[in-house]
Amino acid sequence: MINSFYSEKELKMLGINSYGTNVLISKKCSIYSPKNIQIGNNVRIDDFCILSGKIKIGNNVHISAFNALYGKFGIEIYDYCGISPRCTLFSATDDFSGEFMISPMVDEKYTNVTGGKIILKDFCQIGANSIVMPSVTFEEGAVAGAFSFIKENLEEWSIYAGIPAKKIKVRNKRILELEKELNGK
Repeated sequence: MINSFYSEKELKMLGINSYGTNVLISKKCSIYSPKNIQIGNNVRIDDFCILSGKIKIGNNVHISAFNALYGKFGIEIYDYCGISPRCTLFSATDDFSGEFMISPMVDEKYTNVTGGKIILKDFCQIGANSIVMPSVTFEEGAVAGAFSFIKENLEEWSIYAGIPAKKIKVRNKRILELEKELNGK
């Protein structure tokens, strides 16, 4: 039987700072700076993802295929969140004004990289092919539809979509009841 996810023994060898139980990481996932990555319980990270920088992932999180999480200034994903395929989360950005060089291969004194932490609070979802820019917080229950460009904070229990993302409606909170049922509360 071929298993496309790392075994428990292989996970230990990756050098991840900490991880919980039932963690499934594809062997086709690229992990940079694993010592800066923390992963909770019941987490699945699918094929062709890139995890780089300071990343903290909570419990019951799914990161679909072809996602890139660039956590130079930090990315925190709380519980029951999901990232649909082909999303990119940038906690840092270059200065494209022409005043500075742009490249990780150029000495930092010639660049002007700025940014801030990205936070997805509990029950958030990012739709396929979306981009999240630095310093954005998804408040509890906030979701962004497919092909969204998120450059500002998203209000709790709201649904956003578009380029740039705009609030389109309020989200139902029934999943809070389902979570209690799931956990026997």
